[in-house]
Amino acid sequence: MLGRRGLIAALGLAPLPLAAEPAPRLSEAQLLLFETPHLAALRPPLRLDYAFLREAAGAAPLQDAIRLEIRAGAEEGRRDVSPEFLTGPRAMHYPPARGFRGNPLLLFALDRIARELSAATGGAQGWFRNRIRRALADAPPPKRLPLRFDGAEVDATEVALQPFAGEPRAGRYQDQRYRFVLAEAVPGWIHTIASDLPDGAVREAITFATAVPL
Repeated sequence: MLGRRGLIAALGLAPLPLAAEPAPRLSEAQLLLFETPHLAALRPPLRLDYAFLREAAGAAPLQDAIRLEIRAGAEEGRRDVSPEFLTGPRAMHYPPARGFRGNPLLLFALDRIARELSAATGGAQGWFRNRIRRALADAPPPKRLPLRFDGAEVDATEVALQPFAGEPRAGRYQDQRYRFVLAEAVPGWIHTIASDLPDGAVREAITFATAVPL
């Protein structure tokens, strides 16, 4: 198992200053995504299920699943999370995350973005991770919006990013847009992690499906 800081360091997706440097001030987007106790209100053991959908021009839609098994952590309010991130040949194997307050699905999803774009463009994964990290640090304040969930309208917050804008190294993906929609009413807070190209050639979405007691 990896603890929170160990997993963040391994995936290289959050501010990690040198020892001699002061800790960076986090943006509102970073606070919402990484420092909010998304899992604290859950009653483990349970499983959070998410639907994955990829739509690409000229191809049939691809559907898959992501599952997070949530168990009580050693400290109050913290959770141990065992992920199954996609299935079959698309499965990505991540270690269990120990002692989390936030939802590590965000870390797994952002890591996958860096890997997929690296494979598609031939660019270094580290470069894509750094661009994502910088975009989160410079992101505008999250936007409040209503969300239809479980038969009711609830308050939600959206973080929108375009981390590769104006970067030729990203090729066609420099116009890729990302949306993260979170709501306290959703178990684990994360409702949607979505990306799309403006021309509609590729769209992907991870969407909360259900919470299942274990």
